[in-house]
Amino acid sequence: MKKEEKRISRKLFVKQFSVGMGALGTTIMFPEVLSASNFINGPASNPKKVLVLGAGLAGLAAAWDLREAGHEVMVLEARNRPGGRVSTIREPFANGLHAEEGAAAYSNTYTHALKFIDEFGLEKVPLSFPDSAITYHLNGKKINAKPGETVNWPYDLTAEEQKLGPMGIVQKYILQTLPKEIGQPEKWDKAPLVHLDQISLEEYLRKNGASEGAIKLIKNTQWFAAMPGETSGLSMAVSDAGLFMGAAPFILKNGNDALPREMAKRMSENISYETVVKKVSDNGNGVVVSAIQNGALKDFNADKVIVTFPLKVLGTVEFQPSLPAGKKKAIQDVPVINLTRTYLQVDKPFWMKDKVSGMAFTDLPVGDITPLVNSNGIENNPAILESMVAGPSAPKLEKAAPEKTIAKMKTEMKKLYPGIEDHFMKGHVKGWSQDPYSLGGPSWYAPGDVTAHLKNLQAPYGNVHFGGEHTIILRSTMEGALRSGARAAREVHETVS
Repeated sequence: MKKEEKRISRKLFVKQFSVGMGALGTTIMFPEVLSASNFINGPASNPKKVLVLGAGLAGLAAAWDLREAGHEVMVLEARNRPGGRVSTIREPFANGLHAEEGAAAYSNTYTHALKFIDEFGLEKVPLSFPDSAITYHLNGKKINAKPGETVNWPYDLTAEEQKLGPMGIVQKYILQTLPKEIGQPEKWDKAPLVHLDQISLEEYLRKNGASEGAIKLIKNTQWFAAMPGETSGLSMAVSDAGLFMGAAPFILKNGNDALPREMAKRMSENISYETVVKKVSDNGNGVVVSAIQNGALKDFNADKVIVTFPLKVLGTVEFQPSLPAGKKKAIQDVPVINLTRTYLQVDKPFWMKDKVSGMAFTDLPVGDITPLVNSNGIENNPAILESMVAGPSAPKLEKAAPEKTIAKMKTEMKKLYPGIEDHFMKGHVKGWSQDPYSLGGPSWYAPGDVTAHLKNLQAPYGNVHFGGEHTIILRSTMEGALRSGARAAREVHETVS
């Protein structure tokens, strides 16, 4: 693999390591700023009472804009914290360690996120690529390769593909073939973009000449290709290639949840935590939201409501009148990607003595591995090896007893790091499919789903409006969540002003 062939690992976005897209560039120019038409324009001439359901990034963005415009806003959140699936965990790890349970990185193309990050003075941490060897366990073969070393990839590849390696294959068959319009997400429903929804990522690769071996290599080394046959070519093109890969990625110092926490802190009087919504009733003149708070059912009244719950959670809420058939079908049919992470804390980053980075890409049950080192000092302080499993096998890990999943992942990691048993301290498991306030990871549109369902998910219904990463073509991203909240806020503002 050549030095410039820096790859995108499946959610392996940590302070020490980079996906390298900023250096590579996609040659796609994503808009630097959002159009003014995407935001509320001017103060409310007729302020209204608005309930926002959910304090994830979409809900926080909607509440922020409405409050700034002069509306009376209250956010109802089931958890005891803001952020939703933007969740940084510090417990039960040793001092100086933290890990991301959900959204793993921002990109410098995230213009709406950057607006808040800059305003709040949050510290961005650029991602850098490891100098030491990366471990691969693919097709039964273990490989340790330093950046710049040639790798004999254990798949049936063409001579050119073997030379290109994973990121070179992504460049050849994806980034160099996609239309320039992928940097203009508002054009998703027009040619040439809209036609990409009719084929899967796997079919797109094959159509552009990728061998079957190349498709397998991409599946096992690229986060966006975890399920290539079940991934819409359109959502991949606009959200993954056009947005995320358009500039260098970064994380926030002390955790990615710094953004939602700071937003929530500045709106603390507008947020009610541990309030579980059960029913949304629109009588035409206003909306009543019924929720469990402090063990009792309580009604909240408003002129308008914005619902930003995760996609599958929408199906657990009663709406009166019932949601339109097209919206209900979209909620049921649009897939989410299941993700389970297992964190193994060790007494020190023992792998470094073998001159490997700790980063691993595998087709093993353990998935891909992220090493997380201690901010109090690296060599002799506790560290974490994080396993990330995506797709159908993830819920099985989550449903098992945590100690069983931890034992299973530790056994699998021995194939990569033989000394792990001697250094293991404790483990932790986080999955999203069993989380009652998520019921799965982010939306993951399959071929045909965007054109069939996205507009139905976006559409308001009476006095009820909708936001969330699943309501925007920029699915599965923090930027998409923020933009969807801004859109929903603008809809509400325009209907009452």
